[in-house]
This record gives sequence, structure tokens and C-alpha cells, in this order.
Amino acid sequence: MLLPRSEVAPEQPTVPAADIDTSARRRALLGSILLVEDDDKVASLVTEMFVELGYRVTRVASAQAALGALADDRNIDLVFSDVMMPGPLNGIDLAREMRRQRPELPVLLTSGYAGSSMKPADSDSLKVLPKPYQIEALRDAVRAALGR
Repeated sequence: MLLPRSEVAPEQPTVPAADIDTSARRRALLGSILLVEDDDKVASLVTEMFVELGYRVTRVASAQAALGALADDRNIDLVFSDVMMPGPLNGIDLAREMRRQRPELPVLLTSGYAGSSMKPADSDSLKVLPKPYQIEALRDAVRAALGR
């Protein structure tokens, strides 16, 4: 099949700026997140979500490692931690220790569990983002935790 050649250049499709300007959003960092997650796949996904939202992420796999990361006075704006983790400290214990050591540092917890396992978080007035969550829910929870 032969088609006649056009003398007019084809129009370029327009792409919304939000879709093409991810590098600009990354340059304008909104803050630094300490991600405490023992599951590598979950940590990878959540890191991608935070980067997409404009945050820099430092990931550790345990509450003890999080305390170590904060011991050297790193510039961290928020700790985002899973509640259930292996080791002697869970996310709730970490949040309590963070309140003691650095009371100005917001801590946001996340968990796929409900019920009695979350009562300590409720009694300590800790914010918990239930799993699974979409990027919009993560964004809103982080903004609320940061007071924005």
C-alpha cells in the first residue's frame, strides 16, 4: 500500500507537565524520610513512592538501625516505620524512644494489622497509616505528620 507523502510535520502529542517533570520534583525536595522496613520488596516500593512525592529516603531494616541512624544527628524530617518488625523493638517501641530522644521529630507508623495489636499505638496517640495504601494516602498522612 502506498500513501502520499505529507508536506506538513506531524503534531507532537501534548503530555501533562505532571507526567514529564518528575526530575524537577526530585530537585525540589520536600524533606528527608527515615524509612524503617524489614521487607525488601515493601521498602523498595515505599521508597519509590516517597521519591515520586519529592522526598529523599534513607532506609534501615530494624528499629535498632533506625536509632543508630539518628544517633549521628542526621537531618531527618520524619520517621516512617512499620509496626511489626523482627528484633527486640517494634515500631511502637521505636516511636516511644524517638519521642524520648527527639520529641520534635514526627513518627508515622504503618501496619497491615488491626485490633488488639494496635492498641498500644492508640493509647500513645501515635499516627498509623493502614496497609495497603495508595500514594495519595501516603502523601496526605506525611503532610499531616509534618504539619503541612
